[in-house]
Amino acid sequence: MKRSKQILINGAVLAGIYTLAATIAKYRSEDKEIDRDNPYLSMAGIRSYSNEDSTKTCKECRNENTSELHVGAYENVIKHALDHLLSFMGLIVLSPVFLIISIVILFDDPGPIFFTQKRIGKDKHYFMCHKFRSMAVSTPHDVPTHLLSQPDAYITRVGKVLRKTSLDELPQIWDIFRGKMSIIGPRPALWNQEDLIEEREKVDVNNVLPGLSGLAQIKGRDELEITEKARLDGEYVKKLRQGGLKAFLFDSKMFFGTIGSVLRREGVVEGGTGSLTSRVSISTAKTCSKEMHIENSRPISNPKANEVGFEEYGCYKHFHIDRKRPVKLLITGAGSYIGESFKNYCESYYPNITIAILDMKDNSWREADIIPYDAVLHVAGIAHADVGSVPVSEQEKYYTVNTDLAVECARKSRESGIKQFIFMSSMIIYGDEKFIDSHTIPRPINFYGDSKWLADKGVRAEAGEGMAVAVIRSPMIYGKGSKGNYPVLAKIARKLLFFPDIDNKRSMLYVENFCEFVGQLVCSGEGGIYFPQNREYSKTSSMVQEIAEVSRKKVKITKLLSPAVNMASYIPGKVSGMIEKAFRSSYYAQTLSVYDGFDYQKISLEESIKLTER
Repeated sequence: MKRSKQILINGAVLAGIYTLAATIAKYRSEDKEIDRDNPYLSMAGIRSYSNEDSTKTCKECRNENTSELHVGAYENVIKHALDHLLSFMGLIVLSPVFLIISIVILFDDPGPIFFTQKRIGKDKHYFMCHKFRSMAVSTPHDVPTHLLSQPDAYITRVGKVLRKTSLDELPQIWDIFRGKMSIIGPRPALWNQEDLIEEREKVDVNNVLPGLSGLAQIKGRDELEITEKARLDGEYVKKLRQGGLKAFLFDSKMFFGTIGSVLRREGVVEGGTGSLTSRVSISTAKTCSKEMHIENSRPISNPKANEVGFEEYGCYKHFHIDRKRPVKLLITGAGSYIGESFKNYCESYYPNITIAILDMKDNSWREADIIPYDAVLHVAGIAHADVGSVPVSEQEKYYTVNTDLAVECARKSRESGIKQFIFMSSMIIYGDEKFIDSHTIPRPINFYGDSKWLADKGVRAEAGEGMAVAVIRSPMIYGKGSKGNYPVLAKIARKLLFFPDIDNKRSMLYVENFCEFVGQLVCSGEGGIYFPQNREYSKTSSMVQEIAEVSRKKVKITKLLSPAVNMASYIPGKVSGMIEKAFRSSYYAQTLSVYDGFDYQKISLEESIKLTER
């Protein structure tokens, strides 16, 4: 009797909680006017069909040609019931977690616990999506993150953990309970992600409930380009529309796959606000867009999008490389690893390029006569340092040297009749972006990256009057005698017996591949924006193993150490910083690095390590 009574009491309590939650969901729903200015509700299907079908509506064509679009009992009844039941259970079971996170957010930075943002729901209707707030209340309103002087300073300590673990997404369980989302489905697009919405319209993704996770999340998440993300979402819809046991098993596979993906933190592109991720569409010669992060519930366009230079990307150009044309090149910046390496390389492979080096350490360069030269390669600058340890009083030097000096040199070059000015920018201008493609907007997160980004824009503004400006946004350049992270990694590889097997992906550029690229660029005389990199991406653990083998050392790569590395990444300070530097992914799409007329990726990653270590 006691057990039956207890069951009845528990059942009554759950029923009461359910009734209360359902009532709140009903009366705290979206404003009825939320769709007043919704341009997508009138969007017709934009799939391409043959001329024979031109008289039919897209809807008719879909119904005739795609049987998988049939909405069956699984999607309409079973999936909806499972979403409702499991989300309610999730709210109950995770309520202590919600409470703890809420308290920690309040203690860390008093203010709103949740952040809401307008997203695209089923049939392209707007709804308000919920997240835990991960940025400080003091963050300036209406300012894109990449325009803040110290964007990383606005992310709260709790926010960093929430975003790394995807716990900031937990409040969307409430959105599932109230029927605006599903557990599994395509991630809800932002209201102004026009390119993604249009691509999804082609494969009928906009007609299903968005999900907390889905196929695209597991296959790459933020790393995927828009078209690939939409294609994967379309694949999911096809599986869903098969209905029955097949659809259920596929949803189950996605559910458990998501858990593993979250634990491994795969596909997460850091650098967002945790408050609002907005997408801006920029119309250029090549229509490009990219997610940018804004500290405010009202998305705004990026006022500096026109300074990115999408239309100047080298991958859109055709080049003629004249290796016989005599070129007098001035390298501005003495003692540079890059400058000296290129000078030595040209002596062997580009006898048509005559090189002189101009020291920029004092003011004497301003009086130097550079009129006799055809091109300038500007490599002077303050190298990347541990930005966290640089005092504010020293940060201005980075702007003086990296920005002001570069722009002044470009202006002097133009006024002296120089035909080509080449500036060494850096991948650092993209901040914490993991995957960088033709849509990505630079968004530096510290003063070093900001100083390079301002110079990147500043030197391009000097183009004209017969001078072409080429900007090289290179990843890490390494080779014999190089400085930076590579020699540190090599030292570790020669000493350790065990090394963690962490999946990551990096763009790198071997110094001889770099020199070959610059040699061809000089011979072309062209301007533009370039992203040279090795043909292969690198993986930290694989590089350690190869370096050890070349050095005749033995190191065991093991996944047993991976959990310890993941745990250590949450330790504030230098420990998490070192792990981030060693194992985070950061890579360019290879399409950015292929140029019509260029052939510079001469040496493979494996061979480059042998050449560097031997």
